Amino acid sequence: MRVVILGCGTGVGKTRVSVALLRALAARGLPALGLKPIESGIQSGNHSTVAAGASDAAALSDASSVRTGIVHPLYALPEPVSPHLAARRAAKRIELGRISDWINEAEQSVAPHVLSPSAAWTIIETAGGVFSPLAPGVTNFTLAQTLCPAIWVLVAADALGVLHDVSSCLLAMRASGREPDHLVLSAARDPDASTGSNGAELEALGIAAPTALLARNDDRGVNRLLDCLLEANG
Repeated sequence: MRVVILGCGTGVGKTRVSVALLRALAARGLPALGLKPIESGIQSGNHSTVAAGASDAAALSDASSVRTGIVHPLYALPEPVSPHLAARRAAKRIELGRISDWINEAEQSVAPHVLSPSAAWTIIETAGGVFSPLAPGVTNFTLAQTLCPAIWVLVAADALGVLHDVSSCLLAMRASGREPDHLVLSAARDPDASTGSNGAELEALGIAAPTALLARNDDRGVNRLLDCLLEANG
């Protein structure tokens, strides 16, 4: 089963949620592979996986209960800017077909090492926000569509401004033809006066009902998300 981790923006806690989910899956004895196809602000390192602890991609690899030997991330872009711009400055072009093939290769490479490939999970973290451009006319939303069938998890910061961020993101996603399956709030930023109350406000205002909340320095809330994913997966 694939889970695509999308964000309401940059720095909202996508990596934190991805890592927490990978660890929760492993704790329940389920094979889980974490992948980040695109990451800006890192060096590629001679066409091998990036050094442990050096990037979001490395954090996902470290949290995975199954490993793949393929290049990770696929697009390691040096400039810490929007993926499309980082790719342009690196004289590269992000291609959805190449990402899809890369993920298929990663999944196939671990399949022989798990007892039940059908029970394996792939957690795929995107770069930036849902509609961050990857190339002309291509966004993370487009990428998520390419990777279907998959469960979509939208991550938002449990911080001031999240009511607008979630509202606008959901409106744009609905207009584009697909809503997220789950919303997760992550207290990934310094707390403010709204932190801890945003989930209830989103629900009270009829904007969305978060599936889970990851409190500051406490990832146990991800188990609520995992329970929902497992239930939906039968």
